[in-house]
Amino acid sequence: MKLTWEVNRKEWSNLTYVEVEPQGWYESAYQLKEDGYLYPQMLTAVDWPAEKKVQLLLVLHRLSDAKTVALSTKLDRDKREIPSLADIFPGVEWHENETYEMFGVNFLNHPDYKRWGRIRKLLLSEDPRLFPKDRFPLLKDSGGYTNLPKVDWNEIKGTDVEDKDKLRDDLVYVHVGPQHPATHGPAGFLLGLEGEIVRDVIPRIGYVHRGVEWIFEQKEYLKVIPLLDRQCYVDGIGWEIPYVLAVEELLGAKVDERANLLRILAAELSRIQSHILYIGSFLENINQLTGFAWAVRDREAFINLLEMLTGQRMTFNYIRFGGVARDLPQGFRDIAEKVIVRFEKHFEKLIDLSLENPLVVMRLEGVSPVSSETAIKYGWTGPNLRSTGVAWDYRINKPYMGYDALEFDGAIGTRGDNLDRVLIRYEEIKQSLNIVRQVLKTLTTRGDLGTHLKRVPPFPREVGMAYGIHEGARGENGVLVVANPKDPKARMRPWRVHMRSPVFIHTLSLKYIGRNLLLQDFLATYISLDTCVAEMDR
Repeated sequence: MKLTWEVNRKEWSNLTYVEVEPQGWYESAYQLKEDGYLYPQMLTAVDWPAEKKVQLLLVLHRLSDAKTVALSTKLDRDKREIPSLADIFPGVEWHENETYEMFGVNFLNHPDYKRWGRIRKLLLSEDPRLFPKDRFPLLKDSGGYTNLPKVDWNEIKGTDVEDKDKLRDDLVYVHVGPQHPATHGPAGFLLGLEGEIVRDVIPRIGYVHRGVEWIFEQKEYLKVIPLLDRQCYVDGIGWEIPYVLAVEELLGAKVDERANLLRILAAELSRIQSHILYIGSFLENINQLTGFAWAVRDREAFINLLEMLTGQRMTFNYIRFGGVARDLPQGFRDIAEKVIVRFEKHFEKLIDLSLENPLVVMRLEGVSPVSSETAIKYGWTGPNLRSTGVAWDYRINKPYMGYDALEFDGAIGTRGDNLDRVLIRYEEIKQSLNIVRQVLKTLTTRGDLGTHLKRVPPFPREVGMAYGIHEGARGENGVLVVANPKDPKARMRPWRVHMRSPVFIHTLSLKYIGRNLLLQDFLATYISLDTCVAEMDR
């Protein structure tokens, strides 16, 4: 479908890029929604100071035929205003918050205006003594996160003090986090309670925001990879893959079948150990401590396999442009099969321990159900989306890296409640074990992984952008990479890197889906979404 305000169109390997005039931004987004692109994935910006433009990029999925569109427009740099799309795609609300605080793009009629009278910052402090109001760190001439004004910390009494006149008088407000064991890291919520029922949710994140996207822009392309593991310390491989896929698109690099199989092996081992930790930590938060102890014990075996394969236990630095860092170690297949056989026996006991416990089921079944329409509206992905009955798995619907050559099933729920969100992870562990066995059966002999790497240029030679997507443990991990070798300072390093975090979207959707729950059920629901605060805050 040709959009009314369309000025440019390109076909990428995994999506269609369409650029429109700024005055047609809202109308074009509405056209795409009417054409079936209901699922918002990402919205961000790129600064082009030489053109005096700031470019917006919105990525949308159409689930019926697995097509993806990247809608783009360029704003004048001295007038960064555009209509908000939150009434068309509610899931982009928080992306617009982030784009405002990083680039200063004012989204007219953004939902925050109705309550707060301004667009609120999510990741940065709103106290101008810590971060000036006219300082937008990802604009190229803003100085980034350097040379910030010195402050007298005795004057700073708190950076998350909400306007009291904007809070509801009929509710009692309680702070949950950031130092709370149920938040799994420094994240928090200001909850408005009516008795024990949550009526108002104000997410408060950004406590571990490190400005990693700005840091990526200061590094050479290859040197970004070790930093990606640190975004989600539980599923580091899941962030290496989309970044490398995006850079390979810019390089035009080809990947050997064996290297792709090794990537899949690393990704599925990482998914298994991440889901095991999720199950254990969820059981711990509903007072099933035995399940947590068992999960930590079993996860260690898969961490050992990842260490054997990559050389590291947490920050793997394994995926490379055009391949992987090293081949399968000698004896890996036999050790992996023994680990899987032993784990499968423990796993059945863990399932019985949790799902046959009436107290556990009582905390899960029928608690916080989310419909498929709501999940799509807010941009949910991964196991959380599939728990609502939506059969969308990027490995199956838009296969990459050779996933289409493997036989495995997608885990699909029906009710989208806390129980389904746990059951999905149980089933996905079984399917990932199946994938690992298939990959190891195929990797029967050692192969040459290095010959093709010599033909890969060290950096893109043309201006361009690419969006890499990987079905990670927590949902779709997306990484936008923009190359601008015409700028002498950016010749060897990316011009822009943006991380689309599924945790960022799932957590902030609690602003709406977390209402009308009991306080204890709100905390259980938050944990059921599988959070990783470092990935969320970046």
